[in-house]
Amino acid sequence: MPDILLRDVSPEMKRQIEDLAHGHKRSISSEAKSLLELALAQCGERERALSAGGLGTRLKGLVREEDWTDDFVQPRDKSERSLPTFE
Repeated sequence: MPDILLRDVSPEMKRQIEDLAHGHKRSISSEAKSLLELALAQCGERERALSAGGLGTRLKGLVREEDWTDDFVQPRDKSERSLPTFE
């Protein structure tokens, strides 16, 4: 079976993978494979969603699901500004 070598992994990322592996009672290698499989599955889902829908679906795909809301209202700028002149 082919191998993959990851270089220049930050110490923080390595620690996070080690912590996850410990919590799931897996080896670091098994945990890294699991994380890669999950990321690839999510990419595949996003690609299918983007190709299946129109512009609205594609735009929705750019926002994380936990950030979806029906009440997205931008606050109005109430700062004091001078009126424009059209001369």
